[in-house]
Amino acid sequence: MSRRQSTPTARGDLVLQAAVVRPDHFGRTHPDPREDPPTVVLDPSRAPTEELLQVGPETHRIPTVNGAASGHPGSVDPVGADPEGINPDSVDPDSEADTDGIPVVRPGGGAPDGRAMALSALIGSAGALIGWLVAAHLVPIDGVGDAQPVVSLLLLVGGLAPLAIRSMRRQRPGRLAWLALPVVAPVSAVVGLGCGLLVPRLGSAAAAPGLAPITGPLLVALGCAGWGVLSAHDGVLVAAGKPRWVLWRSALLVPAQIGALVALCGVAGLGAYGVVLSWLGPIGACVVLGIALVPVLVARTPVPAGEVATPAALSLVGAALLYHLVPVVVTVRFGPETGAAFFVAWQVFVVVDLAAAYTVHALSAAVVREPRRTAELVARARRRLLIVFLPVIALGVALAGPLLTAFGAAYAEAGDLLRLMLLGLAFRLVVTHELGVRQALGHGVGFDRLQLFGAVLVLVVAIALPVGAVGVTELRLVAIGYIIVQVACAAAVLVIPAARRTDVEVRAP
Repeated sequence: MSRRQSTPTARGDLVLQAAVVRPDHFGRTHPDPREDPPTVVLDPSRAPTEELLQVGPETHRIPTVNGAASGHPGSVDPVGADPEGINPDSVDPDSEADTDGIPVVRPGGGAPDGRAMALSALIGSAGALIGWLVAAHLVPIDGVGDAQPVVSLLLLVGGLAPLAIRSMRRQRPGRLAWLALPVVAPVSAVVGLGCGLLVPRLGSAAAAPGLAPITGPLLVALGCAGWGVLSAHDGVLVAAGKPRWVLWRSALLVPAQIGALVALCGVAGLGAYGVVLSWLGPIGACVVLGIALVPVLVARTPVPAGEVATPAALSLVGAALLYHLVPVVVTVRFGPETGAAFFVAWQVFVVVDLAAAYTVHALSAAVVREPRRTAELVARARRRLLIVFLPVIALGVALAGPLLTAFGAAYAEAGDLLRLMLLGLAFRLVVTHELGVRQALGHGVGFDRLQLFGAVLVLVVAIALPVGAVGVTELRLVAIGYIIVQVACAAAVLVIPAARRTDVEVRAP
């Protein structure tokens, strides 16, 4: 074997040099040392170093995604979320690992909770339509037109208010329930007060007769703050795995609002001011009950997963703009009588649209339960959606006039407007199904962007429409613009290959 010795250099480095060549134990000599590779200079001062993290002997139990339970006693697993036969109770019960505060990851992104929220929105919208039907017989059409933008504004601002607590969604639901009032209420109140001051029609409709004009904007601010707290409580309940309480709140708010409407407008004869108060009173009562009960209901619930505590921002903004801001813009620009007729037709459209969205929400839960049947489930959901809602739309187009006549003769002029919007809704069924498919396959970003894009286009049409002769017939261009938007969105989701990719592999739990 050959020997090598090290010789220090002027820099203090070690240089390996070849020494005497001697035969090995087999009698063979080494090759000529001159054929050795070039000398390698080792410089310890330039050697990269990296500090290794010290791992303790005891670590927390890490929650598994898509299937296995986290092992925390307070975790909630959706029904049917264990298609592979994983037993959530199979976690070692003798483990002393502290899992308190570790996020609970739910399979499927909380699809059952999303379905509950969609059902809650459908119940609220259908109940509001019944309430406006009662108001149309108790209040003149101009009074309905004065009150409608105030109610739509508080639903708009309050519906967007939960975005204020998105940065705190990693907190426990119990703490979020307490933070809803001091965080969400001031933001909603400031926005509502600003809108009431900038748009005098909103403030005057909410002002009590004989009182100072400032009472109108103040009541608008209180209504926005109250609805914002209710929306935040809904998000907290869903994050805690208790969406059924959201349904109870919606089911109780509807009859309370209609009863207050009859008392204030039918008995007391307060007109538009009574319509506004019929919303503010029940909302205030629900806020008081929520402050008292919601923290108790979610007190022992662990920290939710990242996006379950609050809905996606783009989805919230898109739905709020489409459902609530469009009628506000129309009423402010075209007057209360025209705005009231448009709003009633628009509210019928919203109810049908939310019903279709609720039907598609079941697809996400079905894909979670049976991921291997994704293509079959997608086709079945599309078939069910078309079979149920195409006849409903056709019936609505045929009976649009008599349906609006039930509100009053002045509302029947919006029959053609409702027919056009229902025709656009037929194209929107394609969009609704594709959005449901994207949700089921986990493409939530595409869902949110398309929602917001369609809402903004409809809003642009309502803002850009020139104000000509005041009348419902002038608003046909808004409905035509809505049809064009829905046709464009339907073409987009059908042409883009990624939107039709039903054979995408779904991660099995």
